[in-house]
Amino acid sequence: MKVITFPVGAYQPVDFQSPVTTLWAVAVLLVVALLVFAHAAWRRRHHLRFAERTGRNPDPNLLRDARMERIVSLGVAALALVLAGFAALGAWQTHQNVRFNLAEKYGVTAVEQDGWTGSFLVADLTFEDGRVEPGHQVYFEPDGEPLIGEDILPEVAGGS
Repeated sequence: MKVITFPVGAYQPVDFQSPVTTLWAVAVLLVVALLVFAHAAWRRRHHLRFAERTGRNPDPNLLRDARMERIVSLGVAALALVLAGFAALGAWQTHQNVRFNLAEKYGVTAVEQDGWTGSFLVADLTFEDGRVEPGHQVYFEPDGEPLIGEDILPEVAGGS
C-alpha cells in the first residue's frame, strides 16, 4: 500500500458544512419520497374501492400511474440513501483531515470532538507527550490550517 505524504505546511481541506447540508437534502428527499408514495397508495386504494363499489373502471391508466408514482418515490428514497452515504463519507474525511492538520501543526495524537461553538471546533486534544487538554477550541483557516490557544487571536502590536 502506497502512503501519501504531503509537504510540510500543506494542510488538508476541512469542510464541515457540506455533510450537514447534504443531510438536510436527504431529509427533504425522504419527505418527498414518503409523500409521493402515500399519494400513490391513496390513489390506488381510492380507485379500487370505487371500482369495487360501482363495478366501473373510470380511468384504466390510474393503476399504471400509481405504480409509476411508487417507483419514482422508491427512486427518490434510493437517491436519498446514496446522498446519506456521501454525507457520512464526507464527515469521516473531514474528521481525518482535522486529525491530520492538528498532528501536522501541533503534534496532536488524538482528537475527541465534543461539538461546535459558532465556527470553532470544541474538542479534547491529546498531545505527543500524553497530555490531554479537554474542551479546547480549534479554529480552521480557509486553507485548513488549524489554530488553537494563543494562535487564534494574535497579540496586537504594542499591546500589554
